[in-house]
Amino acid sequence: MAFLGLLTLWLQYTVMEGSGGDAKPVGHDPDAVVENFTVQRLDRSGKLEYTLSAPKMMHFADDGSGEVLYPRLFQVADDGGNFIVTANRGLINRQGEEAFLYGNVLLLREATPQRAEFRVRTEFLHVLAEEGVLRTDRSVTISEGNSLLTGVGMVVNKNEQQFTLQSRVKGIFDVPTRK
Repeated sequence: MAFLGLLTLWLQYTVMEGSGGDAKPVGHDPDAVVENFTVQRLDRSGKLEYTLSAPKMMHFADDGSGEVLYPRLFQVADDGGNFIVTANRGLINRQGEEAFLYGNVLLLREATPQRAEFRVRTEFLHVLAEEGVLRTDRSVTISEGNSLLTGVGMVVNKNEQQFTLQSRVKGIFDVPTRK
C-alpha cells in the first residue's frame, strides 16, 4: 500500500513538474490559425460599429492572445468620417481591449464635407480600446488637408478629446479660407 502511494506521488510529480528537464514547458505556440477572416461588431440596435479583417490571425492558448498579420479595422462614424486603421502586424490581448500595432501604422479619418482627410502615421501604436486611448513613443506624422505636424511620442484620449505630442514637435498649418 505504501509503495502504491509513493508510486502515485512520483507519477504526479513527474507529470506536473517534468522528469529531470526532459519535459517541455508550455510555450507561446499558436493553437489555432485563421486565414482571410472578417469580424463585425454591432451595437445594441444592430447597427455596424466596426469591422476587423486580416489575411491571417494566430491564437495562443497560453495567454489567450492573438497575433494578426496586416490587420485592417474599419470603424463607422455617424458624420461619415469613418476611421480606418492598418498596420503590418498586431497583437491583441484575451479580452480585446488592448492592442499593439507594429510597422506602417496608419490611422485615417475619411474626409467629410466639413473636414479634410486626417492621417496619422507611426511605426508603433498602443491602443486601449475601452479607455479610448492611443499612444506611441515613436515618431509621428499627422496631416489634415495641407497642414502637417510631426513629433515624437503621442497620446490621444478620444473620450476626453485630448491630443498631445510629447517632444520635437514641428508643424505647418494651412488655415482654409472662410466662405
